[in-house]
Amino acid sequence: MRTSNWKFMTMALAASMTLFTACTDNNEPGNGDGGEDNKYELTKDIESDTELEAGKTYTLSGGIHVKNGATLKIPAGVTIIAKHDDVVDYILIEQGAKIDAQGTASNPIVMTSEKKEPGAWGGIHICGYAHTNAEGGTGSSEIGGAPYGGNNDADNSGTLRYVRVEYTGFAFDEEHEANGITFYGVGNGTTVEYCQAYMGSDDGFEWFGGSVNVKYLVSTDCSDDSFDWTEGWNGKAQFLVAYQSPKDELGYDCDCLMECDNNGKSFGATPVACPTLANLTLIGNGESKQGIRLRAGTKAKIYNAIVKGKGQCLTTETTETENALMDGSSELQYITLATDISCKEGIYSSNEFTKDGNHNIINYSVMFTNGYVGTIEGGKNLSDDSFFTQAAYQGAVPASNDWTQGWTLKSGIAEETIEELKGEITTSKTLAEGKIYYLTGEYKVKNGATLKIEPGVTIIAKHDDIVDYILVEQGSKIDAQGTAENPIVMTSEKKEAGAWGGIHICGYAHTNVAGGTGSSEIGGAIYGGNNDADNSGTLRYVRIEYSGYAFDEEHEANGFTFYGVGNGTTVEYCQAYQGSDDGFEFFGGSVNIKYCVSTSCSDDSFDWTEGWNGKAQFLVAYQEAAETLGYDCDCLLECDNNGTNFAATPVAHPILANLTLIGNGGSKQGVRLRAGTQVELYNTLITGKGQPLTVETTETETALKEGVSKLEYVAISKTLSSKEGIYTNDMFAAATGNLTAQNFTWENLYEGTIDGGKDLSADSFFTKAEYKGAVKTGDNWTSGNWIKQ
Repeated sequence: MRTSNWKFMTMALAASMTLFTACTDNNEPGNGDGGEDNKYELTKDIESDTELEAGKTYTLSGGIHVKNGATLKIPAGVTIIAKHDDVVDYILIEQGAKIDAQGTASNPIVMTSEKKEPGAWGGIHICGYAHTNAEGGTGSSEIGGAPYGGNNDADNSGTLRYVRVEYTGFAFDEEHEANGITFYGVGNGTTVEYCQAYMGSDDGFEWFGGSVNVKYLVSTDCSDDSFDWTEGWNGKAQFLVAYQSPKDELGYDCDCLMECDNNGKSFGATPVACPTLANLTLIGNGESKQGIRLRAGTKAKIYNAIVKGKGQCLTTETTETENALMDGSSELQYITLATDISCKEGIYSSNEFTKDGNHNIINYSVMFTNGYVGTIEGGKNLSDDSFFTQAAYQGAVPASNDWTQGWTLKSGIAEETIEELKGEITTSKTLAEGKIYYLTGEYKVKNGATLKIEPGVTIIAKHDDIVDYILVEQGSKIDAQGTAENPIVMTSEKKEAGAWGGIHICGYAHTNVAGGTGSSEIGGAIYGGNNDADNSGTLRYVRIEYSGYAFDEEHEANGFTFYGVGNGTTVEYCQAYQGSDDGFEFFGGSVNIKYCVSTSCSDDSFDWTEGWNGKAQFLVAYQEAAETLGYDCDCLLECDNNGTNFAATPVAHPILANLTLIGNGGSKQGVRLRAGTQVELYNTLITGKGQPLTVETTETETALKEGVSKLEYVAISKTLSSKEGIYTNDMFAAATGNLTAQNFTWENLYEGTIDGGKDLSADSFFTKAEYKGAVKTGDNWTSGNWIKQ
């Protein structure tokens, strides 16, 4: 917005509104069906209901007002072209009038200009009877001088759907230019969705008061503000994109991504602006300018936003605006900024913005494809309000649902085809940082090849009839190294447990299956051998979501599956989220793992068999409440040596320390030791299961009684259950540091420990942690973007 409260002098414009030719069923000469004859003219105010002809092209000459009581209906495929002449061209919907402009994604309504340059014409302006906090409660539109404002916030000015407005911003003088689409006191009975403002020389979208709600808007390369509000706008908005192409391409440095005022002349004017906005992607092109600029007394509730490309991605100004952020009448939550915030008054601060509970992140730049496609997991769910779609992620355009396709123009954005991963690779391949890839079918990394996955990569399993999974065969490697703020995410188009097949790694380390080798349950690949130091690569800051595809009634895919994987492999900071089978499973091998989280996986959170003898530290198993998930998860740890031969060698004997295991099922087991397994388990908290710790089979219980297996510094919510009666609860309670019948309290789902634990740091794998539990208060290694709650 260049200025506010400027009233356009209608002067010669009214005189220019002379003639409207061509509407539905008009067969006058000059209104033919092809070529230049298909260009009908709009030159006159509309005083009665008028429908344009679908698919036709119209020229706009002068300012067209739709008068009180009239509706201008614009069908799909209509193009309106403002003439390049000395007359100011714009469309204005007056109070009591309506516009009914409904295009489609494949056949949008386009309003453009003969002159394909910003500032060529005056855009579209809608005036309603909803509130404004302008003096006296009413105002006069900057363009066209039409009255607006009142007390009917449910006022209906019609519908804009799949409408693109191009090259607006006509300069009436040095200070006043027209926006793309301007809403003056427009009520929430009006529908506005799937609209784009493209390359205007003023704002893309501006609100002067009112309560109109908007959804699926794109503002592209508008040289002033992409979005702008003032005079008390209190509507709702979801899925907004502001994209400003690089300055060296556009030739100019755009202003704010969002300029947000209550009232520029009276910061305390009422009703106070307080819109609620969610799922924003705002990408700027100017290091000297602001991204979101909250000022002039405005309040706002902004959630699930990503802002980058500005020197100050978020600024707060004026006492009233900053006080509202401090007292909670404004909220900023689940927002990721490429810079720190700037607070002019010093009332609000960066520390307040990033404090626990706000889930905000500063100084982190997100990578996008196709200009602005991409999101960050984790966001506020606002769907209790029927206006908002459930979208608990940050950003506007997920890779799995690019709602901007087909009807928007993308200035300066090189279109990218999302690469599909399928078949097999026999030579090394790199998935580039920040890119999105589709997984369709099996994807096998063959002997000798390495699949390198850079930070920020998202792999999305297609939702179709093909089983999708990744399999790293013997002799090949995966090198997947994300970061806490830029993790590697493997997910599915279908956001449901069991949607795809997860990742499977086969190595040359031992397994105790008959013959010493086996075939993977998924993909039928060979695993096993005698090289416990085998190296299958690195998994670091990797999250797998919605795995557990059911191949048949007995076989579902885990999140991460390790088949005979050796301890030369690195696995740390990995999460399995809402799979319908196990989160992590080990078939033999010696691989060590650290800092791993299994969240709400419906079978076992962690599972071992076939002689696994690796090490593990800092593991979390968290099962959300059954009434929330809709199912009662199985074990937190299911621990076998070999299900068909309890004495098979080498015997499973992993060493685990610092586990927090929280279940959701009263009838199920927590840690279930059976089938001949041995174990050393230290510094662990177990709760949320009817049987938090069970021991079964003669071999397993005898190893505990004789001290071959050890349970020390383990605290459980009830008592130990012994099926054979060889190792008893009394023996467990008498062992070093163990506690029974404990009540646990947690912060942030699973944060909390109990003093007292075994120091295992004489072994270089283990970090010194003389406490029970995985996540110590004040040292939450699960924080950051890599964990999904």
